[in-house]
Amino acid sequence: MKKYGIAGHGRASKHLQRYFRLLNVPFAVWTKSGSEPHNVFKNSTIIFVLIKDSEIENFIKANPLLKNKTFIHFSGSLETGLAWGYHPLMTFAEPYYTLEEYENIPFITGKNTPPLEKIAPELKNPLFRIPENRKSLYHALCVMGSNFPVILWTKILEELNQKFGIPRKHILNYFEKTLKNFKRRPGKALTGPFTRKDILTINKNIRGLRNHPLKKIYLAFRKTHENR
Repeated sequence: MKKYGIAGHGRASKHLQRYFRLLNVPFAVWTKSGSEPHNVFKNSTIIFVLIKDSEIENFIKANPLLKNKTFIHFSGSLETGLAWGYHPLMTFAEPYYTLEEYENIPFITGKNTPPLEKIAPELKNPLFRIPENRKSLYHALCVMGSNFPVILWTKILEELNQKFGIPRKHILNYFEKTLKNFKRRPGKALTGPFTRKDILTINKNIRGLRNHPLKKIYLAFRKTHENR
């Protein structure tokens, strides 16, 4: 069994640590407040560099004593010759996942990258390949698909609750039903004035959002829907 190291202690790192524990795979963890990386990883052959994208290459270059190690990063957009990149198509928040959920997380990598299972045999996750020159587009779509709905729902939850006194549980149920409808029939889940082409209601919505920061988002989504 190969000995693994994990650099960083953010969400991705904590989930990978949990995954390894469920697999009974030993590993070492380095954090900025800990010992020198070469001491922490002296017995590691594979190191997962799970820190900010902008710090990954600097970390590897700053630790020449680790030059014989194999480095892996989880960035969806970074292309570097210093580490192999495998992006987990998953959001990492709390709580932790089950072993089955971890094993089903797909990893996205480039056309010329070796299979993840070849480097880390314990990680038998699904693997999909995309052209290296399209990674920026791929990751932008991931960010929009995962993060943007959370930003929008958080803002709307706050406003419906605080401005109109609607209990949070009812708003969250509304969001949950929307997501369930989307999972059942993605192409048929959209409802409301956009699907009906109800120009009168759409214009009323826009007037209601005057001087509101969400107005530009409403108009952008309207244009996106019309151009699809």
